[in-house]
Amino acid sequence: MAADAEAIEKKTAPGGTIGQTDRSFRGSWSGYERDFLFLNPDGPCPVFYNAAYLAGLDFDDDGRAAVPVDVDGDGDLDLVLLSLQRLSLLENTSPPRHFVRLRLTATKTQPAALGALVRVTAGGVTQQDYVRITDGFQSQVPLDLHFGLAEADRIDRIEITWPSKDVQVLESLPADRLHQIREGDPGVLSTLLSRWPDDARRRAKPEYSIALEAERLDGGRAPLASPGKPAVINFWAPWCEPCKRELPDLAALARARAADVQFAGVSAETKNAASVRDAVRTYALPYAQFLANDAVMKSFFGAGGEAILPSTFVFDAAGNLRRVFRRAVTAAELDALLDSFGDEAQDATSLAQHGRRLGQIGRYEESIEILQKAVAADPGHALAHYHLGISLSFAGKREAAIRYLRRSIDLDPGYWSAHFNLAAILHESGDFSGAVDHYNDALRLRGEDWNILLSLASSAAAGGKLPVAMDAFERAVKAAPKEPVAWAAKGQFHMILEQYPAARRCFEQALALDPAEPTAKAYMKDLEKIEGGGK
Repeated sequence: MAADAEAIEKKTAPGGTIGQTDRSFRGSWSGYERDFLFLNPDGPCPVFYNAAYLAGLDFDDDGRAAVPVDVDGDGDLDLVLLSLQRLSLLENTSPPRHFVRLRLTATKTQPAALGALVRVTAGGVTQQDYVRITDGFQSQVPLDLHFGLAEADRIDRIEITWPSKDVQVLESLPADRLHQIREGDPGVLSTLLSRWPDDARRRAKPEYSIALEAERLDGGRAPLASPGKPAVINFWAPWCEPCKRELPDLAALARARAADVQFAGVSAETKNAASVRDAVRTYALPYAQFLANDAVMKSFFGAGGEAILPSTFVFDAAGNLRRVFRRAVTAAELDALLDSFGDEAQDATSLAQHGRRLGQIGRYEESIEILQKAVAADPGHALAHYHLGISLSFAGKREAAIRYLRRSIDLDPGYWSAHFNLAAILHESGDFSGAVDHYNDALRLRGEDWNILLSLASSAAAGGKLPVAMDAFERAVKAAPKEPVAWAAKGQFHMILEQYPAARRCFEQALALDPAEPTAKAYMKDLEKIEGGGK
């Protein structure tokens, strides 16, 4: 895909463009120039860490270009990477968070609004970006602007400084939508994203799995390794010269670390098992040896299944791939890498972040195990207790979840999200009074958030505190007068109380804001039946 920037600037028809890239070059022009991903774990501070290998982005490539783009229309940004060796599309599989996407059309300059500066405020945070065609080396980026909103489900304010220098301000817009904004027009066209259906393509099985089974050289089948200890999986062959150089180092390291690290060898030579056995005896390899099969080769080396020999894959104790060596590896660098896993285990913050990420992708039991280590490493770490409580809740262990969330609040009483999530679990457990108390604490810290107010109303109603519930519904629609969900929820409560005129007014307001609001549509049909029956 290519954009004719000159045509956009001059408002003329774009010319023909042929995109060609020679991918036949297999070398490296100036040494492997790997892509880096810098993580700032502590918020707005000048400390950044290269976390590419943790995020699965540490490729053995000469990196050239990176473009974030929502390929599948699910509201998060995927990543397109171009290197000298290949073009890669990486799907973002993080749990859904709130976002907003803006498409600008200028009327006083070129229509694409190039250079327009946009500031978006939501949830007490202001972000800014500007419209452009290119960003980085030979990279075209989408003209739409994407802003991640985390927990905020509504945009408080959008300020646009157009290329004409005119400033336009829009307020109180819903999140999780594409807003199309035309310069000088107070109206906004808001639509949901067109996303791929769930069955649009087959989901690939996880790559680099230590759980894959292969034939053992000494007979039988078994997994390459098991979770619980770090694992080193080495692909080799008896006729591979670089393999012969590294095998003595691997043998020595495997003996030295037999108690705390699993080693496995996978021979790409499968037709002559006798030659593999001879090499195992020659180098006195003390660890399990396997004969590669199609599933193992495809998982570790892609559809072609052709191995780069030697290749060594290093996994942590949870079975996550941490590093790949597509060359002969030394005992010293492997030993240092494995030692670094032990260092991480003593760092409660790193453990808490790792456990949180596992919880976000639904691996709750692994998340719980890691977060328990974080709590043990630092019993005063409030966030470790908080994330442990969340993962325990998703794993169905409510009592333990409540205990850890209460401890998180004891350690940091000012964290509103801990109060909110504890309240939600208390509600599920039937402790409506406790839920009301903690929803009120969350509101005290967060302010008049309509989502929290609706949750408070639900718990109060379930606990029989009807005046408290009604007050919360009133405050919710006051806090978010343009949010159809709030009006529909209030109308539903009026229906329960058989206050039908008030319910109708709420549903009509909800449908005026969003004609497709499902709760209001359904209850309006019920109201018509009730009113038609003379009630």
